[in-house]
Amino acid sequence: MLILLSVLNLFLSASSHRDPLKKTNLKVEIQNVRVVSGAVYIGLFRPGKDFPEGKSIETKKLNVNSKNVYILFSVEPGDYAIAVYHDENDNGKMDKRVFGIPKEPYGFSNNFKPVMSAPKFSDCRFSVGDDGKAISIKLI
Repeated sequence: MLILLSVLNLFLSASSHRDPLKKTNLKVEIQNVRVVSGAVYIGLFRPGKDFPEGKSIETKKLNVNSKNVYILFSVEPGDYAIAVYHDENDNGKMDKRVFGIPKEPYGFSNNFKPVMSAPKFSDCRFSVGDDGKAISIKLI
């Protein structure tokens, strides 16, 4: 009985001292920036029903000062998707045409190009491993 309690105590103490998941870098390059003005908004999503128009786990805004736009996220390894748009006129929203068609450039991870509706998470899913990841998204 004493041995069982010792083993159980060892297991409990070892499991309570585990490190939280380590974070790694996700580098995102935004390509095809047409005009050097406004800001790029990048939403990072985990699997779920929120993609692409719901609440992202992290959103970053980057002022456009050149045609080369890079952003870095610190993330836990796992599956993600990204939605991005270029607010060219810097009015804080994505301008849309009739039927909700975007007027301003936008893009998704995997360079997914929607046809008649917004993409699903599975269309834009990518995995980040322990060593990090770099991806490129081309605005359309």
